[in-house]
Order: sequence, then C-alpha cells, then structure tokens
Amino acid sequence: MRKILPVIGVVIIVGILYLDAFGWGSNGHRFINRNSVYHLPNQMQLFIQDSSFFALHASDADGRVNSSDTSLYAEAPRHYLDIDDYPNFHNLPHSLDTLIALYGWERVKDNGTLPWATMWNMDSLVNQLRRGDWTRAYLTASDIGHYAGDAHQPLHNTWNYNPGGLHSRYESTMLSPTYYLSQLYIVPDSVHYVSSRINFIFDYILHSNSVVDTVIHGDTYAKAISGWNGSGTAPAAYYTALWDYTRVMTLDQMQRATETLASLWYTAWVDAGLILPTGVEAPPLTRAMEFSLAQNYPNPCNPTTTISYTLPVGGTVFLKVFALDGREVATLVSENQSAGRQQVVFDASRLASGAYVYRLQLGGFAQTKKLLLLK
Repeated sequence: MRKILPVIGVVIIVGILYLDAFGWGSNGHRFINRNSVYHLPNQMQLFIQDSSFFALHASDADGRVNSSDTSLYAEAPRHYLDIDDYPNFHNLPHSLDTLIALYGWERVKDNGTLPWATMWNMDSLVNQLRRGDWTRAYLTASDIGHYAGDAHQPLHNTWNYNPGGLHSRYESTMLSPTYYLSQLYIVPDSVHYVSSRINFIFDYILHSNSVVDTVIHGDTYAKAISGWNGSGTAPAAYYTALWDYTRVMTLDQMQRATETLASLWYTAWVDAGLILPTGVEAPPLTRAMEFSLAQNYPNPCNPTTTISYTLPVGGTVFLKVFALDGREVATLVSENQSAGRQQVVFDASRLASGAYVYRLQLGGFAQTKKLLLLK
C-alpha cells in the first residue's frame, strides 16, 4: 500500500507537492502525448494536428491532486496501481466492485485506481466525441494520455515504488533536459482497435510491473559505477550509468506508451462512430471524409458567392470573413453541424471592393482561403 510522499523543496514544473502524481515527470508526459499522434491514421487529422495541445495539457491531471480528498474517486489514486500488493496479482479480478468486495475500498484506494480511471475517461471521451464537444474531448484525451503514461512508468505499478528516492531520479531527473530527455524517440507505427479495454489496460500494467527490477537494478548499478552512496545530490556519473542500464527498457516503455495511447484514442473514435475500424470496408457514402474548405465560387464575386466545405465529423463550426488587416467583417456560420458537405452563400454587398480572407474552424482544426470582391 502506498502513502503520498511530500516532496521537499520547491516544485517548479507542476503546481502540486506530491511525488506520486508525477509519473515520468512533466517532460515524459509531454513527450508521450505529443508523439502518440504519429501512430494515428490520416482520418484522425483533428487529433493529429493538435499534438501541441495534448503536450501542453499532459500534466493537467497532476494539478487536480488534492491531499484532503480521501474518497475512492479522488485524483491521487488514479495515477498508479500497486498491483503486486495483492496476492496472486497476475490473476487479479478486473472488476472494481469485485476487488472492493474482496479487499475493502480503503485498501483498493490505497493501492490505486489507475485502470478504472482510464476506463472512466474513455467513456467520457466517447460521449464527448459523439456530441461533437471537441473542447472537452481534447482535454479528456490529454488526461487519458497522462494515465497511459503513468501506467508505463514501471514504478507506478508496484508497492516498492520509491526505494531510496529512486522514483524521481528515474522518471524526472534522468529524463530532464539536463540529462537524457533529448535521447527519447519513438518509431511511428499503427494503431489497433481495443475490443476489451480493461483487459488491455491490465496487460500493459502487468508488463510495466515485470520491468520494475530493471529500474531497481539500474539504481544499484549506477551507485556502484558512480561511487554515490545515496546521500545528498546524485552526481552526473550516476545518471549516465542509470541511463546506460535502463535505456533500452525506457525507450521500449515510451514506444509502448505512445502506441497504447494512440490505440485508446482510435478506439474512442471508432466507438463514437467517427471512423470505421481498420479492415472494415465502408459503403461509398459513409467513407471518412477529409476536412476541407473549397475556393468560393464565383471568384471574383459581385456581390454574392458560395462557400462550400466538408466536415469529417460533427461539431461546432465557425466560418468567418476577415479583412486583410485582421478585422472580422462577417460571421457566416457559428453553430453545431453534422459531418458531411456543407455550403453557405455570402452576400458581400455591404463591403468595399477588395481582397478578403475566409476561415473555417472545427475544434482545433482550421483552413483559410482568400476571396476577391469586385463591384
């Protein structure tokens, strides 16, 4: 069972003071959320183009940790699962209700609720995507990335999560810009549909638990190589040796984390009905469409013109016209629209002759084109 450890000193990167919540540190979480999009299919452009948003919000979940919240559904326990604290943990029931009936809610809470937190957020993401609530969907997708990242940090999946202060040395300092953050990379791969989310989540948690010893042995090795006895600040030689020992495993966990997150996002899109699973042939009229904004016709115009566009998914759409100096001169669309081909007639009779720009936005995705008005 785990207790939240106070961090001594000032924590700059996140506005909380609890070690357990960090999972890979903010740098690692940003890396995972940013790079997961490279595994996504082209139909998911509305996620692919927002990798910077996912990176920016990769540690939002850390900011919600509140030490005074002792409920089962508190934020802090969502960041880990001390799975090996349970007997016969390789065959642990996946049902939260069953686990509580066997061990009591206090033990279950203390050992962490990471698998079910991921499930809860997946349910939310599917519903947000279905109703076209892209603002919340992006934030929920970012949180899922955080929990998936935590689950691939080995020390978030064991009762022995911080031997001798190793937790932050491994996940934060070693992977800081000072040391080996720049050495992280992933190989773009593909996604798959997750038919059983809870089994999938437990599988990657068990794998992470299986490499806990690599981190612990790496710490012992690094101390021996550097001559550091564990007192005070670890020298650079310690982190060089720790990276050398854990490099292959750490890169593999980062690769797995990004593939996992991409597959979870993809699964949510499929379950929301936005795209079909890989290998399933869609009828011609229901094939996934690209987000596109057509050139207005006629162009030049006097004074009316038609603007057409295609939405691959539904959501709140904005179509606005701007002068070349950036002033907004007309709002043509500001409403929730369904996926498909749309068009609007723009009457520019009140505008002076000249060049204008029209911009289409859906969620974080946008396209812009120029029109010419000649009277």
